[in-house]
Formats: sequence, C-alpha cells, structure tokens
Amino acid sequence: MTLNIAKHEFIGGIEDGVYKFNLPNYPHISESELKIAVAFIMYEKLNNRKTEIICADKQVLAAVNDAIANSHTIEPFILSNTTEFVYHATDINSAQKILSCGKLLSAVNVYGKTGEELSYEKRNSPWNDPADYFEYIMFCNGDDMTGDYVVLSDSFPNDEDLKKGNFNAGVRFYIRSEDIMRHSGYVFDGYHPAKVKDEIVLTEYLFLCIVPEQYREKLDNCVLPELSSKVHYLPQECMSLSKWNDYVYDFVKNFSEETKQFNG
Repeated sequence: MTLNIAKHEFIGGIEDGVYKFNLPNYPHISESELKIAVAFIMYEKLNNRKTEIICADKQVLAAVNDAIANSHTIEPFILSNTTEFVYHATDINSAQKILSCGKLLSAVNVYGKTGEELSYEKRNSPWNDPADYFEYIMFCNGDDMTGDYVVLSDSFPNDEDLKKGNFNAGVRFYIRSEDIMRHSGYVFDGYHPAKVKDEIVLTEYLFLCIVPEQYREKLDNCVLPELSSKVHYLPQECMSLSKWNDYVYDFVKNFSEETKQFNG
C-alpha cells in the first residue's frame, strides 16, 4: 500500500494500492489527521502489508514518521472525523435478504467464499480491495455519497442521469456512530469511518433503514416485523444524487431530534 499525503484535487478511494490521503490545510497536518494516518498504517501492518508514505512536504512527512514511532501512545482504532451516524448501502436484492434475516453480513459470510477469492473476482473494480476488506461490513459517513457510488458502480449512470435522478439509489442502513464503536467486531482502519467484522444484528444496532420509494413493492413483504418501524420509504424521483444524499441525511437527523424530544 502507498499512503499519498497531499491536498488532492480529486479525492478517491484506494485505487491500485494508493490511498490519496487528503489534507485540506496542506502543508499543515492536524493531530486528528495524524491519528488517522497512524491508524491506517497500523491496520495495514496487522494485515502483513507494508505502507510506503509519500509526501512532498518534509515537515508533514517527519510529523507522520514521528507519530508512527510513538504509536504506542496513540489509540489507533478510534472513530474519527465522523458524523453522528454512519451507514452501509446495498442494492435492493441484498436489502431484501438483509431485512428478512435481520443481519448485515460481510461479503465473506454472504457468498461463502474466502476474502482472497472475492478479492480476485473484484480485481477489476475501481477499488480493487484487499482480501481482508471482504471480512467486514463497511460504513461511510452519514452525509457521504460513497455508499451510493459503490451500489451504482457495476453500471454507473452518466452525469446527466445523476443530475436528473435517472438512477436507482441504494438502500441505506443507518447506525449511530457511538453505537457502532461498541460492537465487538468494530475496527477503525484509517480509511473507512467504521467497519465491523462478520455480522451486525439489526435489532440491536439499526437506527433507520432508508429505502427509495420505488422499491416499496419489492421490499415491503420481506421486512421482519421487529424491524418494520425502522424502515422508511422516501421519494427519490427526479432528485440528483447530491440532492437525494442531503434529503436522506436531513431526514435521519430530524428523526433523531424528534425521537430525543419525545423520549426527553
């Protein structure tokens, strides 16, 4: 793996073994950014991968290397720079299975294959994830569009369709960030806001499941009774991906505030 630290114009994921680690205030690196960089390097080390660090600024590079040398003083697996909620997105077929069995499962558990097998099968994807990633359920920040990008990646819409809403957004499973941290399988790898190994029982962790309205007929009869109150259908018609993303997260936040007021 390569950790490329800079102010990147286009921020992608890990592509071809390169993590574009963006510093908005480059060449300044904050304490929280240092912790994230260290978390990434330590996670890679735990999975027997070496990390090459690239940074044009010598002071930033020295700060990162110093933080690595003193990593025993840093708690690496912390949820950092995240929103109040994180979510996992799936397509409608996967959502049917999830809501009927009541669990989010890692790809290894879903497909009954090893991480190595799945990594090889997905070797031509934009992310080209390493084998261990398939052992986890991965989350993005609650207001981030990454989840939908992953769902749409097999047949990605053009820019015009994304603007006009001519696409089928993913089903989103929202969990409070503070709750996900308490899961015994929780890991912070310095890249995903959170991920959990093997499985998550939805009755214990799910806050809301947001489903585009066009899926109602396919999904309604699949939802376990104990989860039905947490499943909400929202109209996606004619919304750009950006507008849909904002609409969904605003709904989740407002629902959270209303719940707090009701219980308070």
